[in-house]
Amino acid sequence: MARKPNDPRPAPPIVLYAPLGELKVYELSEAELDQLAAGPSDQLHLNFALAMLPTALSILITLQTAEIASDRVYVAYLVAFWALAVQGTISFVRWWRSRRSHDRLIESIRARMPVRPVMAEQLVSASTLTDPAGRAEP
Repeated sequence: MARKPNDPRPAPPIVLYAPLGELKVYELSEAELDQLAAGPSDQLHLNFALAMLPTALSILITLQTAEIASDRVYVAYLVAFWALAVQGTISFVRWWRSRRSHDRLIESIRARMPVRPVMAEQLVSASTLTDPAGRAEP
């Protein structure tokens, strides 16, 4: 159907198709899909560790360099230091132990692909089945 010259709609885009040489399809379980969708959870632990440990260090430097007259203030700084240091260390250890879990999941999914596919089929478009004159090949 030809377009009218006064048609206000924009012209349709030109679509160029570049076929892939090979397309691999992987089967996933629902649990694996959920883990991939959630993303790497260990980054949250690293973020907490990188926030808490420098804060604990600055509180420790304050305790070592400043003259604090009140015992209450000194104890508050001391409690804050230990709370941040312990929680920051725990977060760092949890990140360290689980930092490769997302990568291991992806590697285990990729390892399922056989070296030589059992069944490989090539999809052929309709344009390759016709000769330049437009006739279908037998």
